[in-house]
Amino acid sequence: MTHPHNHIGRAKNTIYAYGMAIFFILFSFLSVNAQMEPTVTSKIDTTKIRLGEQINYTLTVEADQLATVVFPEGQTFSPLEMIESYKVDTSFAEAKMTLIKKYGLTQFDSGSYKIPRQRVIIGDRTLQTDSFQVDVANVKLDTLTQGLYDIKPAIELPTDYSKFWKYLLWILPILVAIALFLFWLLRRHKKRIEAEKYIPPFEQALASLRQLDQTDFIVAAKYKEYYSTLTDTVRRYYEEKVYDKALESTTDELIARLEVEKDSGHIDFNPETIQQLKDIFKRADLVKFARINPPSGKAEADRLAIEQIVKETKEALPEPTIEELMKDQDFRESMERKRTRKLWLTGIAGVLGILLIGLITGIAIKGYDEVKDYLLGNQTRELVEGNWVTSEYGFPSIVISTPKVLERLETPIPDDLKGKMQANAFGWQTEPPAVTISVIQIILPKGTEPPVKEIIDGQIAELEKKGLIADLVKQEKFKTPNGAEGIKTFGTGKFMIDKEKNISISGEYAMLNFVAENIIQQVIITWDKDDTYSVEIAERVINSVELQKAETK
Repeated sequence: MTHPHNHIGRAKNTIYAYGMAIFFILFSFLSVNAQMEPTVTSKIDTTKIRLGEQINYTLTVEADQLATVVFPEGQTFSPLEMIESYKVDTSFAEAKMTLIKKYGLTQFDSGSYKIPRQRVIIGDRTLQTDSFQVDVANVKLDTLTQGLYDIKPAIELPTDYSKFWKYLLWILPILVAIALFLFWLLRRHKKRIEAEKYIPPFEQALASLRQLDQTDFIVAAKYKEYYSTLTDTVRRYYEEKVYDKALESTTDELIARLEVEKDSGHIDFNPETIQQLKDIFKRADLVKFARINPPSGKAEADRLAIEQIVKETKEALPEPTIEELMKDQDFRESMERKRTRKLWLTGIAGVLGILLIGLITGIAIKGYDEVKDYLLGNQTRELVEGNWVTSEYGFPSIVISTPKVLERLETPIPDDLKGKMQANAFGWQTEPPAVTISVIQIILPKGTEPPVKEIIDGQIAELEKKGLIADLVKQEKFKTPNGAEGIKTFGTGKFMIDKEKNISISGEYAMLNFVAENIIQQVIITWDKDDTYSVEIAERVINSVELQKAETK
């Protein structure tokens, strides 16, 4: 799908803007639950460690004695690694109980890390802890007694040739056909050059007469073929040196022309020579047209007479002038240029013909779309057939498979909402934007009920601001493969690219909304519904969405 270049930048903003409209919708619904029971507090014993040192992370829960408490387990502290989970220390006071749970954490890479908020389930409620920033410093090296070694070079991954053989099956036969055609063409051209190599008319006439001696025309009584070759030999000689229409003239016309040349003094012909030539031509006409065979031995005598006539004509002809010689040279060079031009035109036409045959054959076997994608490329098809990435985004995370890794997006929060909510956004899109994918996570204050209906309405309104003319809007329940339930809002419409030029594309969209306690998680996808591979990408992404399950004890 192709879009004007000056509108690509405008389309790229769509994946950044989907989550922004809901921020202002949420503000009017923020109401912090004032109840503090039960409570969860967390602390760490240090915010700075060296590589591999342990951080003691402590959770303190105050709750009713009858409440069931589930602490986080597993690697929920990522990017830090939990190396030990200690037993719970329990104490009771009146109707309340206090639970203290400790964890040992560490990190083996230097840098600044954030310990994410942890979820603690108390009865039918889920409470979250604060997050902590931790700095991990390198261990100082002893460069005096320890040897230093060069960093190992990067290892290049092997090229994936798994699909190369498919292309080779099409390319190789076409290349072989082109190579065989060019070989045949050049060989034929070389033979023609040899055959058309310039031989002076006199030498060519004598060579033709000697070749006639090698035939079996007389033995086989093929006098017509014999006299045709004999008279054509002298006619071609006269065509070149005496009369340029000798080949197409009748016998009487040719003899008349020779007499004119004699009388004008241009050529010093012997009258007996002209008469002898006339007799041979008349006899040849009788053989060819009346099928009267010559007397025995007459054919051989005529052959010797023609050779003598050619030799006498050569002696009678004046020496060629410099102008004639130059004209003859220009003619030969002109013919050579014509042959070369014809060779190129034939070669180009032949190669194009082979390519056309290959194209028609490919369309007949594989279909038009397959050949078009192979020759011109298809971005969305390459994405479908490429290696996909399955990643987690946010915390608790959304697991989703996409053609490329989603990039973190800037999510500016209005000043009025700072400190009251957190937002994370990730997105990616094709260029031009045939497919856009965004993942948004909003964390509200504890006890806040997310306004789901208003969020969905705000998303539709935001799409309309970006140029969507909705033809259809549907809503239904959605369930992920791992059992998480949400709401799917989807539909079709036209995405306006340029209102002034009235340029639009037919598209579809789907918005998945998941709400858990005070957390809103969203997956928003738009795609070109006229592109089969864009539709396949969208379906595959939607079917891959999973939500991180709550940890159980």
